[in-house]
Amino acid sequence: MDEKKRLDQLEHKLSEIDLEILRTIERRALVAQDLIKLRKGTARYAPTAAGAHLVALEKAVTSPFPASAVRPIFTAIDGGCRLSEVTPRVVYLGAEGGFGWAAARAHFGLGAELVRADSTAQAIDEVARSRAEFGIVPYESLEDGPIFPTILAIAAAELKVVGEREVSQTLVLMNHTGKLADVEKIYASPQDRAACVHYLEASHPRATILDVRSPRLAWELASENHGTAAIVPTGSVGTNELRVARENLGDAGEVRLRYAVVSRLPAPRSGQDATALVFSVHDHPGALHDLLQHFKERSCNLRRIQSRPLAGEGWEYVFYVEVSGHMTDRALVSALDDVKRSAKMLKIIGSFPLEVPEEAPPDPASLPRR
Repeated sequence: MDEKKRLDQLEHKLSEIDLEILRTIERRALVAQDLIKLRKGTARYAPTAAGAHLVALEKAVTSPFPASAVRPIFTAIDGGCRLSEVTPRVVYLGAEGGFGWAAARAHFGLGAELVRADSTAQAIDEVARSRAEFGIVPYESLEDGPIFPTILAIAAAELKVVGEREVSQTLVLMNHTGKLADVEKIYASPQDRAACVHYLEASHPRATILDVRSPRLAWELASENHGTAAIVPTGSVGTNELRVARENLGDAGEVRLRYAVVSRLPAPRSGQDATALVFSVHDHPGALHDLLQHFKERSCNLRRIQSRPLAGEGWEYVFYVEVSGHMTDRALVSALDDVKRSAKMLKIIGSFPLEVPEEAPPDPASLPRR
């Protein structure tokens, strides 16, 4: 068989497989929509492919397909399948096509109405005033830890964290050919341009750099001309005919950020949850130890604990804690009752499904004996 005939056969086979995949996705969309109708409260708008579901798919992968490709593929499929009768209004931080926009799209899918906010305070206020059902705001960075002003603002507004979404913030340069030599003009939002100053000076000293209001507009303008390129967040906008010419442009490299999904209503139990809270303690020896002991006595796992000084309160500190479980779990309810009596101040920020669930501890009976 000659090479041309073999090539035609493979392309035809690929088209047949893709059509099978499309029909399977259509069946999945029908099941997802039936599932959404049966869900209650904020869970109606949560991903149907998340947490343990995605972990199980990653573990089911067979070579040579990479496990790392499972999560982005099924997150995108899930986003297209989740179309409910009620369109949630979601406020996000930053420009259209930016990292906040991408996090909102990934969590709520294509059916959500996305509305931008200029600040975290504005996003939280929109939800608190019932002008949006949800907000999605930066909550924690891998480098600096929890963002305490955001956490305290959520608590002050009496909102609840009902979901999390981790975003790997990397910027890419895209053009029609995928070749750096063809880049004569570059479109970028002011924020993305500022994040790539050293790269642009070193790699494109003669290129014309034009500021636009959003990464999405940068991508649209670059799509119109072969000599132009766009700096955009990875995976934030469609590729159309654009190709990646250079990856990871940011002067600071990859930045991992966890976003919090906030709502006026709490999230129902999912079976793989974490509960976030902030508290302060009375000024006496062993106060923090005694308070945390309530969690230990009930076998409630502390996932993280960090502290920050309270502004305007001298040297008083506020503690942020995430504990495994939902705030309606019996053991956690009992622990929180005692914590409330021991603490100077306690605010439950919310219970939310974990994007990557914790592995259950091994069964002692299954461990090898010495």
